[in-house]
Amino acid sequence: MKNIKITLCIVLLVSLCGCANRINLDGAIESGAKQLSADNIETVVSGNSLHMVSWDRSVEADISFQENGKLNALNSVGEKTFGRWTTDDEKNQLCMQFKYWGDGATNCFRVFKDNDRFLLFNNDGTLANTFVPEREVSYTQADTNAGVLALPPPGSNTKKISKQKRAEKSAPTAPAEPAEKGGLLSTLTFGVLGGGADHEKPGADQVIRKEFVPAEKELSQAHQQLVDSGECPGCDLSGIDLTGTKLKGVNLEGADLSGANLQEVNLKGANLKGANLRSARLTDAILIKADLEDADLSDANLHWADLSRANLKNANMERAYLIKAFLYKADLTGANMTGVQSQRATFEDAIGVPEHLLNQNKETP
Repeated sequence: MKNIKITLCIVLLVSLCGCANRINLDGAIESGAKQLSADNIETVVSGNSLHMVSWDRSVEADISFQENGKLNALNSVGEKTFGRWTTDDEKNQLCMQFKYWGDGATNCFRVFKDNDRFLLFNNDGTLANTFVPEREVSYTQADTNAGVLALPPPGSNTKKISKQKRAEKSAPTAPAEPAEKGGLLSTLTFGVLGGGADHEKPGADQVIRKEFVPAEKELSQAHQQLVDSGECPGCDLSGIDLTGTKLKGVNLEGADLSGANLQEVNLKGANLKGANLRSARLTDAILIKADLEDADLSDANLHWADLSRANLKNANMERAYLIKAFLYKADLTGANMTGVQSQRATFEDAIGVPEHLLNQNKETP
């Protein structure tokens, strides 16, 4: 078993041996490969299944990148695992963490498109893996004109260009937590993810419009304001059900979301500073780079939530449920974490994590 684990690490870790046929970063660029930005990476992998091959072709794996940031994987050796994925907007990288591969560490790669395949490069410029998406990724003419596979210019603050993406499910529901047995998942799904026909994603100024409006129920004034403008600072949204909603970058500073159902909600980069999220359900929520400074998350359910690079300074997290939560590079300086449940949570490179929680997660098998 130990030898198998060492072999599996080749899929995601840097190999120390050289190889004459191994492509390096400079060679790929010279041959015309184009680097993807973080937004482009997300377009390619989110909701897709990638057939990934290690640089020396010794190991292959099929990896499903779910839209809620989860990973399911099966490799050619017959081993299954699961984990998390995210993108690094600052470094334009794809980051992956697997439960049983790579010692549970988070590994980040620069992604380049080379004709009909994609290349993953380590930070030292060596090739780590190549992959081909199971579902073809289409770009609009606007993307082509703007050079979709080129990085945005330094200091650019342009909004993300609309891309072709698979249709969203009209009534999203929370997937059942996979059963675990003997330390490995007993059931995993692999291969091409199901989905309807592709359609063009709304522009940045329409990102949340009518995506979560329940036709059978009249919206409250605050809810309607959120739908129409994408912001509702200080609003009373207590007990609201926003399951599966896309709320990237919204302004909910100081809003009352106590007892709200925010399961699988995409709140990437959202302003939740000082918000009341007491007893809110945030299972599988995407809170990457969200500003939660001074927010009240006491008794909140953050099971499987992605809080990577989130600002949680001085947040009240008393009795919060953080089982399997992902807090990669999160800032927890001054946060009240009394009574937090955090088994199997990831605090890699996080700031301000109490020592007892770090030790607790190290001891958890």
